[in-house]
Amino acid sequence: MTGNPESSVRRACESCRKPGSRDRVSSVENRDEIYDLIHHPQAASSSNGSALTPDSLPRQTHRLGSFVESASRRMNRVSINDEVSISWPSATEARPSPDSLDHAVEEYRRRLYFQPLPLFNPEGLRDRIERFPMFLQWIFLALALSNLPYDSSSAKEADLIHSHARSARDMVLELAMRGTAQLEISQALCLLALGDVLGTHPALFAHHSSNSPAEGRPALALMTIGAASRLELVRGASYSGSPHSPQGDASLRCYWSVFILEKGFAPRFTLLSQTHTKPEYPRSAREPSPPAYLGDEEYAPDLESIRDDLRIDPGITSHAVRAVSFCGDVISYLHALHIGKADNPADTNSNFYQLTNTLYDLESRLGHIHFVRNVGFSERTPEEFERHREYWAPWLLFQITAHATQGLLNHPFIHLVTLRRANRPSQPRLFLQQTVDQAMFHSAWVARLVQTCIDRGLMVYDPLIGDLVAATATIPWLFQYARDAKVSETSKENYRKCIEFLESMPDPSPRSIHKRELLHQLQTMSSQAQDNNMISFQPSKIWQLIDSDIMDAVAPQPTTDGTQAGQSDASKTTVSVQTTFVHPVGERRTDQRQASLGDSMTANIYEGLEQYSLDSIFSQPMFIDHAWLHV
Repeated sequence: MTGNPESSVRRACESCRKPGSRDRVSSVENRDEIYDLIHHPQAASSSNGSALTPDSLPRQTHRLGSFVESASRRMNRVSINDEVSISWPSATEARPSPDSLDHAVEEYRRRLYFQPLPLFNPEGLRDRIERFPMFLQWIFLALALSNLPYDSSSAKEADLIHSHARSARDMVLELAMRGTAQLEISQALCLLALGDVLGTHPALFAHHSSNSPAEGRPALALMTIGAASRLELVRGASYSGSPHSPQGDASLRCYWSVFILEKGFAPRFTLLSQTHTKPEYPRSAREPSPPAYLGDEEYAPDLESIRDDLRIDPGITSHAVRAVSFCGDVISYLHALHIGKADNPADTNSNFYQLTNTLYDLESRLGHIHFVRNVGFSERTPEEFERHREYWAPWLLFQITAHATQGLLNHPFIHLVTLRRANRPSQPRLFLQQTVDQAMFHSAWVARLVQTCIDRGLMVYDPLIGDLVAATATIPWLFQYARDAKVSETSKENYRKCIEFLESMPDPSPRSIHKRELLHQLQTMSSQAQDNNMISFQPSKIWQLIDSDIMDAVAPQPTTDGTQAGQSDASKTTVSVQTTFVHPVGERRTDQRQASLGDSMTANIYEGLEQYSLDSIFSQPMFIDHAWLHV
């Protein structure tokens, strides 16, 4: 091996490499050895050794040198199982306690599952986790138990988890950079990326040498998501799994978790959504039985009842994933408007209409079994939500995402401010009326959903839902200054509901705290609105709330007014808040009296006959609950 040029180069660079992370995987010569590490962690931990953490690196220098020297004498080839004994403690010292595993699985189901990633199926997870590679176990424990209080008796266990998770992160990132397209590596990257998005334990998930880890979290999340998506492209090139087998379901959950990370937090830089062939969706949780007292007679007639819906529903998981995908498309569209790349939304060939057609397709695939009116969402108890959390988490993600993205797509700030500032041609009044009506309707639905969560005790931890609620809150914030008193009062109440929900979310991330502060600044800034429904505000603050790609926190892009996206500017916009663009034809009093007389006669003629509600024809059955029509 002396004459091998590759080995000579590797030895020449040895002194320049970081000893802590490089030594763990430097001798991996082929894919089979990496496979041994991932799939046989027990064998990898069988030899004696002590923990190698960042704090213990100086004490291990001499020992590592002796190990490498002895390894070179064994034909210059060291298996990865030999080196793992240096990276990880022995089997008796390295394993987390059963109590920690029990607690972590419980917290994962409560705080992390489908919020927003469906990464691990909670059913049977406690048994499966013991078969995970050690690096995946430590990272899972660190994220699942993050932000939880612990006493002096559990402090030692927490320190052990944190130190091993830091070492595990280094190992996973280096294996990912080597192109190790294995399921467990991708799963670990998903957990690390979610931890960076949440801002969980900067000392744990950020690199330990960073001077200001909190500031670098968006960049770390972006890079980790990018690594995971590329590994999934490699791993899925020849993959064809079934959601009905445990291994196939786990692989599908990992693929779609990476997909959600891309679409939900970095939608402008996606890879998986560009592939022509996508795998199946993972298995969905069964719908909970509806409350016994629910019946169609309590609601206005719809186009069809749940009994008439003969379609085979693919499950709530598929609907939630497709809703997040649509959300990413809308955020990308808003960003294009932000930087001045926009077409005429009233044009039937515009991106706006293409997104609207995508929404119609999203609606047409939803089975009636998932409608609000059929699941009894507002009547469930906290115990029911907890018992069927595997269903309610994706259901709520779907509902809020579907309504919020519709509201943002029709946001009055977009159509009445941004496009006018860009010197776009004035929009038809019918089109503007439609956007205003849709924005008010869907933002009111978001407010009603989050208020129900508060009233019924459903705790929400999902950072994506938090982003969407904060963005949607800008719609009632604007309409609270409308001339119409009823619209103004309703908007004030809906804005309050959104703020109350955001403040009720536990363990807020720095990202969430920043969005709440932006909303507070907007409310303070506009509190001096004039009596003639004129309002003055900084558009940059609106953009920071509705254009929520984490890329803007990493590298803000110039906008049409010369400022950086994601940064505040001093310029202000003055808007007259209007809600009516198509005025009804005024009726004379004599016509009104005749109309009322005709109505009374019609009522007598059709008394006892079957009647149909035209409301259902003009409604959207995907979202409508007729009892909540006038929210």
